[in-house]
Amino acid sequence: MIYEIIDIFLSLPRIHIIATTSTLAIVAILLITKKILGTYFNIALYRKIAFTPLIIELIFQLSVLNDNNWILEKSLPLEFSYLTSLSIILYYFISDLKIKSWLYFAGIWSAAVAFFNTIIIGDETWYALLRYYGHHGLLLFYGLESVLGGFRPTLTNYINAIKMTSYIIITISIFNILAGSNYMFTRTKPDGMNFTILMPEWPGYFIIILALGLTFYSILYFCGKKQFRTL
Repeated sequence: MIYEIIDIFLSLPRIHIIATTSTLAIVAILLITKKILGTYFNIALYRKIAFTPLIIELIFQLSVLNDNNWILEKSLPLEFSYLTSLSIILYYFISDLKIKSWLYFAGIWSAAVAFFNTIIIGDETWYALLRYYGHHGLLLFYGLESVLGGFRPTLTNYINAIKMTSYIIITISIFNILAGSNYMFTRTKPDGMNFTILMPEWPGYFIIILALGLTFYSILYFCGKKQFRTL
C-alpha cells in the first residue's frame, strides 16, 4: 500500500506540480502581505478578493460556452470545492465568524485534497486550470487566514460544518440522480491520479472519502481549538 501511494505521488502530472507550487507561493505571498499591511489589507484588499471566485467562475463559464463545450452534466460549479469557494462572497452578507468557520473546515479540506492528489489529467484548457487552481488557492488562503487571524473553532462550529457538508452532499447526490451527472463523484470515481485508484468501486470509495473528510474535520477541530499564537 505504501508503495502504491508513493507511485500516485510520482505519477502526478507535471502541470499539476507546477501549478500547485505556483498557487501555494501566491497564497504564501498573500498571507505575508496581510501580516505586513494589517488593517489596511483588510480594508483595501481583503473583501475585494472575496469577489475573485465569482470572476473565476464567470471566466470559465463564458469560455466553455464560447468553445461550445458547455454541458449540464459537467460544467456547473457543483463540485464541493467550487461551491465552497463561491461561498467566500458571503463575507459581504453574513457575519465573518460564520463564514470563517465554514472556510476553515471545508476550505482547508478541499484545498488539501486538490493539491495532494488531483483530477487534473494534463490536457485541460487554460480556463479549466484557472478554475481548478484559482478556486482551491482561494480556499487555502481564506481557510488559513481564518485561523492565523485568530479564529478558533468551537464544537458548535465543528458540528455545523458537518451538517452543512451533509446537506450539500445529499442535495448534489439527488441532482446527480436526476441529471445523470457525477458532481462531487457521488456515482463514480474521479479521473486523474488520486487516491480513489486504491479504493473499491461505488459505494465503497465514496464511503471512504466521507470518512476521510470527517476525520480531517476532526483533526482541524482539535488542532484549531488550541490557543496557538496568531501571526
